[in-house]
Amino acid sequence: MRGHGAGFVLIAAISAALSTLPVLAQPPLERELRAVLKAVPHVEVVTGVCIVELSSGRTVFEHQADQPLIPASSMKVFVMAAALAELGGEFAFETVLATDGADLHLIDDGDPSLGDARLCQQRSEAPTAGFERWAEELLSHHVTRVRGDLVIDESIFDEQVTNPTWGPDDLGKWYATPVGALNFNDNCLDITVSPARSVGELALVSMQPENSLAKIVNKCRTGTGKEPVLHHPPGTVDFVISGRCSKSWSFSPVSFPDPGLLTADVLRTVLARKGITLAGKIRRERVRQPDGKLPPLLSVIGRQRTPITDVMQRAGKNSQNLFAECLLKRLGHVWAKRHGTIDPRGSWTLGGQALVEATRSAGIDTTGLLVADGSGLSRANRCTARQLAAILVWMDRHPEARLFRNSLSVAGVDGSLQKQLKDLSGRVHAKTGTMRGVRTLAGYVDAPDGTRYAFAVMFNGYKGPSTPYRELQDRICRILANSPAG
Repeated sequence: MRGHGAGFVLIAAISAALSTLPVLAQPPLERELRAVLKAVPHVEVVTGVCIVELSSGRTVFEHQADQPLIPASSMKVFVMAAALAELGGEFAFETVLATDGADLHLIDDGDPSLGDARLCQQRSEAPTAGFERWAEELLSHHVTRVRGDLVIDESIFDEQVTNPTWGPDDLGKWYATPVGALNFNDNCLDITVSPARSVGELALVSMQPENSLAKIVNKCRTGTGKEPVLHHPPGTVDFVISGRCSKSWSFSPVSFPDPGLLTADVLRTVLARKGITLAGKIRRERVRQPDGKLPPLLSVIGRQRTPITDVMQRAGKNSQNLFAECLLKRLGHVWAKRHGTIDPRGSWTLGGQALVEATRSAGIDTTGLLVADGSGLSRANRCTARQLAAILVWMDRHPEARLFRNSLSVAGVDGSLQKQLKDLSGRVHAKTGTMRGVRTLAGYVDAPDGTRYAFAVMFNGYKGPSTPYRELQDRICRILANSPAG
């Protein structure tokens, strides 16, 4: 018994000694960030966070940073980084119109931007301006009739235009438009109805771009009552309009199932409007040589070039899904050619392989990285917060760092962050990601002393509105914006 008593005395003495030692406190930055994460509203929500101070490369905070999560549109960060690394900042998409003396040949390059309304507005030109220039070139050579066909070559990409992992509820929507090697107006139709002169008459319907392919059934009448409704079965060219129209009404853009055919038909429509008739039909045929060059027998009429900077802007700042998907497929095409792949046509599979290899080549552990598409629309995508932050660190040191950073939304200024974090205007460059149950934000934050952080904040699995999680992301950005390197 006396031995046990001595033991208790020793334990008490040790405890007393330990109680006099100072408690190691968490650094202020970590303490503040931990407090934010404790405010996550629901216990079932999975959170991943990784924050890196760029000048030192030191990870200043992490929380479940290696947990693979759905990134939503933050997936575009990987795509833009890999595309810049593989294609380079001087790369440009180039669509060509050529002739062999009988047929016209419209030859693809995977450009997503032809007829894109936002880019055309920036250039102060109509969506069909490029096609009109081609028509003027033909007329300058006294061509008013094409005796052959309009041949479209889409061989740079595969034939799969709809990603098999996209949800059925998304198909047909403007943000899930088919992805072609030839694209026009984001592969969408903009349909508007306006009232006729008298109540009860059929409403007036207008459609952009003008084409002869869409089959519009107009059942919408002029008058008050049920508002106009547009029904479009996905994968079809049928558009049924019903309801009542008392004022001009524009529907959300609806996707067209065949991007290449739509692009060619719009070109044919523009040529006809300029007085050039096409005697033949629109058909598909590969004319590119195996090395990607045009055959010598073709004479080029005109080229439309789109710099990668424009495509990056639309994919990053505006989160335009089609642009990210075309970047991924084009990346896959270049990567496959470099590796001597038998079929180098750009595809989601090849693009995913190219993206993973580019990420690994940057020295980033790709464990858990799954690439199903380029836009982040697929729920099959997975990445970790650490991988997102690492890509941002890599691109901050890349020769194309400025181009990459300028492609991200700027808080309080533009893109998807225009109305967010206005108190940090110009100090946060980031990519948002939002879908049901998913809220992500990844980018850069600048502190007043010049410290810059790369960060990734991911929430998965919540129910209800995303606002509480956006507010948590905002709080993290504000903490970083006021926290110097330590």
